[in-house]
Amino acid sequence: MKIGIVGAGNMGNLHASLLKTRSDVEFMGVTDIDFERCKSFCETHGGRAFRSVAEMVQAGTEVVFVTIPNTKHKEAVVSALKEGATVFCEKPFVTSLQDADEIMNVLGDDENRLYVGFNRRFAPVYAETKQIIQNGFKVYSGNIIMNDGDMTSPPWVTNVELTGGFLYDSTIHMFDMVRYLMGEIREVRCVSQQCLYPLHDNFSCMFTSEEGQSIVLSTNGHASWTWPSERIQLWGDHGTIITEELDLVTECGPLKQEQQTKNVRGIDRNLKWGYVQMHKDFLDSVKHKTTFSVSANDAYRSVLITDACYRSASEGGKLIYV
Repeated sequence: MKIGIVGAGNMGNLHASLLKTRSDVEFMGVTDIDFERCKSFCETHGGRAFRSVAEMVQAGTEVVFVTIPNTKHKEAVVSALKEGATVFCEKPFVTSLQDADEIMNVLGDDENRLYVGFNRRFAPVYAETKQIIQNGFKVYSGNIIMNDGDMTSPPWVTNVELTGGFLYDSTIHMFDMVRYLMGEIREVRCVSQQCLYPLHDNFSCMFTSEEGQSIVLSTNGHASWTWPSERIQLWGDHGTIITEELDLVTECGPLKQEQQTKNVRGIDRNLKWGYVQMHKDFLDSVKHKTTFSVSANDAYRSVLITDACYRSASEGGKLIYV
């Protein structure tokens, strides 16, 4: 598989490093708005520096990894798709419904050319949570937090022109996680505040699933770095599942049944965060021409929910159907 990367920053380096672990991959090179950075990237990872996505694909690249800032994704994704490549795009694949519709129109009936990097689906704590549910734990309601300790480092986190807004940065992972664990979201209510940064940095969301489950999610950018900053608690029939960071998952129930905890705190970060497993899932699907486990529709629904949260918050918590 001939693979190229768009974006010579931190995530581009992470993906390039993971590609080196496969013997069935040829790294073609990288393109970035900073051409000198491309050259440095290639000194580390090999390949060549390209001036554009189109040039990269025309040189024989079959799979393009898009790892640039959120609001820049659409142009790169559309260019790669129109040139005939298969695309892996870091989340979110876009930051507006208009851009999402444009990409879906480019994909047409062939949605299996776009895979979006919801790595948390593959993180052991969330994979274990999914397995517990599939084994028969019926979820009735849930509570989720996902907080940023402070938004000054890196400074671009507060730049809406790059991120698309606070919810598009990390919280969108949890919007996808609600769907992954409990099915489609039917109703959205959200209120927000601008507290300490030059954008809305505090959100309280309430979701209702198609099966009637209620999920409360709170997220903000000024929580300090107290542990855990990321937590899911799901309640069932006198039972509970709790995740803490990407380190622990605990199941207890029903009633006084002994609780069981899985601890993955000490494993390699790229395994703990699901990057290694996600890479394997994506590239094995490309290689064997199987259906992607993270679909273009998954990507679209995540943007639809994020947009609904912003619309609801702008109208004082109005109920939005999605």
